[in-house]
Amino acid sequence: MSDGENRVEAVIVQLEAGSILLPRSALLEVTTRPGTGQIQDDMADELPWLAPPLTWNELQIPVINVNHLIDPARDAGEDHRRFTRLLVLQGADDPDSLPYYALEVRGTPHPVRITPQNIFALEGVETTPWSWRVKASGVTTHLLRLDTIEARLRELVRELPAARDPAGSA
Repeated sequence: MSDGENRVEAVIVQLEAGSILLPRSALLEVTTRPGTGQIQDDMADELPWLAPPLTWNELQIPVINVNHLIDPARDAGEDHRRFTRLLVLQGADDPDSLPYYALEVRGTPHPVRITPQNIFALEGVETTPWSWRVKASGVTTHLLRLDTIEARLRELVRELPAARDPAGSA
């Protein structure tokens, strides 16, 4: 097997603290929106990682604040910026029920080629339900568990009927 057949095209994206690693094939678009919105008050305590939805291509898609997902203890007061960068991803596990969603991040995706020789799990580092800590191409980063994230978003869509209605009327 040649080296070209044994690699994954990926992107590394900067967060407030640290970075995430994503497969390039999942990323559809990088977009921005003004400031950081606040989620609905009744959901803020239970789901601090869920940001206001994004209207993208006339669809309302869920948005995950990756900083809060990876580090739930961080101070949300640090999130006041002129704009928020969003990565629109294609749902992989069940595209019929969750075709698209977005990740709220800080930086711009930087392409990397991942081979078995330049990625490894970090020993003795606590994992979360949402990510593993890895070292990829010399960068210590979070490898997001997109399957787990997508499963939780699908559960939320079933639990919140208004989330299914792009017009917001229930």
